[in-house]
Amino acid sequence: MAHYARISNEEFTVSERARLREAKDEKNVIEASNRASEEYNTLKKAYEDSFTSATLQTLEGELAVLQSQYTPEMTEEEREALDTSITAKKAEIDTEKAALVPGQETALASLNAKEAEGTEALTSEIETLNATIANALCRVTAVYPGAEEIEMVPGDSSAIDAEIYALEESKKNIDFTQDEEVWKAELEAIQVQIRAKIEEKKDIPKVEKDNTVYWEGYAGGCKRTSYNTKGGEHKLGGAPFRKNYAGIGHLYDPVRDAFYSESPYPSWTLNESTCYWEAPTPMPETGDGWWWKEDTTEWVDYPYTSPISPQPFPSWTYDGLKWVPPVEKPEEGCYMWIESELNWVNC
Repeated sequence: MAHYARISNEEFTVSERARLREAKDEKNVIEASNRASEEYNTLKKAYEDSFTSATLQTLEGELAVLQSQYTPEMTEEEREALDTSITAKKAEIDTEKAALVPGQETALASLNAKEAEGTEALTSEIETLNATIANALCRVTAVYPGAEEIEMVPGDSSAIDAEIYALEESKKNIDFTQDEEVWKAELEAIQVQIRAKIEEKKDIPKVEKDNTVYWEGYAGGCKRTSYNTKGGEHKLGGAPFRKNYAGIGHLYDPVRDAFYSESPYPSWTLNESTCYWEAPTPMPETGDGWWWKEDTTEWVDYPYTSPISPQPFPSWTYDGLKWVPPVEKPEEGCYMWIESELNWVNC
């Protein structure tokens, strides 16, 4: 079973996406102005004209004359001779069309260059923005467990399908004006071959299909994650996959192709091998419990958590768990802190 994490980089690319929309709009305005110019319309006419030539028009006229010569009274030999002439003429037409391709490509390049004139800087910026967005951090918004990693699907039947189609088409060649018993026998003979091909198709061995293609590609916005991978190692001895198992709220880094949690403290750095966050100094190995103190970047042996709320008053200090005033608040009554007096006063 494979697990898949749904990811989104929208929260990390707000400004880039906004600028990308603006840049595309600016580019569209310039291109629209270019397409409205007289020079562009001249180049467009040249491009349209590049698909034909006097020689091609003559050859196509000659082909039309040949095709008009078919008559019901023609003998088989006359029809074969005419077919040969038509095939030869079509070959001449194909040769002439091939000779026109380089001119078409040149004309199209000139047309596209005129349309893009003045958008070079914006085009470069759009490419940069797209690359930035593609490589931006992503947030894991959901994890889907239990999808089949490999699915068995029917093997390639295109060759047999082509044979069945050819047999179906061959029914058109039956002469239904002949004796009914004869044409029915011919039809049944074809049907026997078709049924045999259908049975042959059923016997095609199934092949493996990696569902990762569907989940990551067609489903979109997902990345496969390994339940048994932690810290760059697979706990069952298999190949580690994307450093860590994804959890909702975790990050996916496209550059590292790895899942990891948010940094717990600004001073901590990401271990590239494990994609675990590490403190500037290792936690002491002795002692019952240690807490990280970010303001002094050290481990302390008393309960300490970084302040969640801002300092309420300049005189208050943080004891590792909460903000503490310099004077203890009376237990009874209604009091409020007055910073100018550094004391509690009655409400």
